[in-house]
Parts: sequence; structure tokens; C-alpha cells
Amino acid sequence: MNILVTGATGYIGPFLVNRLKEMNHNVTILVRKENDFKELKAKGFNCVIGDITNKESLVGIFEDIEVLFHLANIASWWLPDNQTYYNVNVDGTINLFEEAKKFSLKKIIHISSIAAIRQPEGFIANEESVHQGDFESHYSRSKYLVEKEVYNYLKEGLPIVILNPGVVTGPNDNKTFGKTVLGIANGKIKAKFFPNSFIPLVYIDDVIEVMIKSIDLKNGSKYIVVGENIKIGDVFDKVCNLTNQKNISKITPEWLLLLISYWSEFVSFFSNKRPSLPIDGLKAIKIGAQASSKKSSKELGIKYNDAEQILTKLINWLNKNNLINN
Repeated sequence: MNILVTGATGYIGPFLVNRLKEMNHNVTILVRKENDFKELKAKGFNCVIGDITNKESLVGIFEDIEVLFHLANIASWWLPDNQTYYNVNVDGTINLFEEAKKFSLKKIIHISSIAAIRQPEGFIANEESVHQGDFESHYSRSKYLVEKEVYNYLKEGLPIVILNPGVVTGPNDNKTFGKTVLGIANGKIKAKFFPNSFIPLVYIDDVIEVMIKSIDLKNGSKYIVVGENIKIGDVFDKVCNLTNQKNISKITPEWLLLLISYWSEFVSFFSNKRPSLPIDGLKAIKIGAQASSKKSSKELGIKYNDAEQILTKLINWLNKNNLINN
């Protein structure tokens, strides 16, 4: 199949395009930067220069394309300008889908997030859940708004499948979760934080498996992609056990985390650099999220890695790459 992928230089993207290439699909990647263009071309991928925030740059990109995987988005807890979340995540998707309407694609797989359907603390989201509007971050609000737009395009006839992954981790994870695990493993994080808050954790291989299966799903399908909802305190305990460390009992009080967060945001206002602990990120961690992947397990036959398996594989990868101080 001729497949176009946006967001291929993020975390999930490289795993996806490599898997598609292994399956002998003809993969085209939408890239913004010349350096990424050259690097990906050298690896044997077709590339087109374009930016989803620029309508003109997208003209004709779907010529001969059968399937679109739309991963491109801003996934961050802080930006110098909050409008960027909406320019990229919402308006960028609209630009992309408006261009897609001019062609006869067989499938569009839109990669959303649990953030778009997160339920209030203590409730577990499913595919029918609607966000209650208690947005803890601009990222979360933008993901909710873009899903609303996606449903509008479904009504217009675009062949869309929606996937809502949780917190994705695995090899090469250097984002918040991966950094936290590494910090615990190396003894740099010495106290737990929000130990009773839940993380909807999922392993990267499971995400890719669901994405590949999505090519053959009926239009309008929606699936949550989560391996296990695990408490942050249990993550600490499992990482300590896997790295042969004594369990951490100390807990950083919420007031101290808030003080650090607001101070780091105050400093970033003048430095224009990312705060060490963004307020939006702290709110997201405090509230946490839970989601059920029973539907994808049953209907797609996915056997998700549980938290123990996910953390074991992540720790093994960190050890293999000499990132953990033994």
C-alpha cells in the first residue's frame, strides 16, 4: 500500500514507519525540516516537505496515497505561546483533512490521546466517554477539540479510525515517563510524588500492533490503547524491585511540588525556557487518568503487556544501553 505518515520524527513515528517498511508498504513521510528529509531519504523512505500549519505546503501530498497515519501534534506540557497547541493540533489537522477530502483515501488513522477523553479522578474512560471539560492543560484541551473536528470529518465521509493511546513507553523513551523511570533507577529521584495517581501505561509494540490493524478496520472505529492503569507509587516500587534497590517510602508533599512548579514557571516567563516542572504537567500528574482497553483486547485480539512487563522491558533496554548506573 502507498502510505503517508505525519509526525514520523516523534516518539511513536519511527517505530511505525520502520514496521510499515518491513511489511513492504510504500511509505511516504511528511517532514518539515531539511535535515529530517535527508536523513529519512537515506534510510529508504519517500519524503515530501510540508507543514500541517501551512495549507499551501500540503497541496497534492495525497496523490496516489491510499492510507494516512496522522501522528503530527504538539505533545508537551509547556510552550512559550499556548496558541501553538491549537495552531498545530487543531488547525493543522483541519488543514490536513481538508486536503485529504480532495482525494479518495481508503483509510485515515488519527492518533488521538487519552487526554482527549480523560474522565474526572476515580473514573475509568472508555470509547464512549466524553471529556467533562475540566481541562488541566492546553494540550488536553487541544486534543479534545481536535477529536470534535475529526468526528465532523467522519460525518463528511472521510474514512477515519480514531485511536486513543495512553502514556506510551519503551525503547528510546526520553520523555517525562522514561526520564522518571531512569531517575528512579539511578537514585536521582529520592521521593515519590502523587503516589495514588494513575498512569494509563502502554508499551510501544502494542501501540504499533493496533495501528497496523487499524488499516483494515471499518470507518468510524475508535479504540483505547492502554496496557494497564498503574499508580505512580507502584511504578516507583516496581522500578526499585527491578533494579535491586530498597523501596522509596518518602513522599514529596504537594505544597512543595506546587511551589517548585510556580517558581519554575515564573523564571521561564523571563528566560523563555521550558520550566523544570510545568504547572500543566503537575496538574496532569496529580489528576492522573485511567482508561479501559477491553474493547481493543476483545475485538482486535490484542494481548497487552501489563505494567510489570512494560517496566521490565524498559529497564532491560536502559541497562543494555548503559543508561543505568550499576
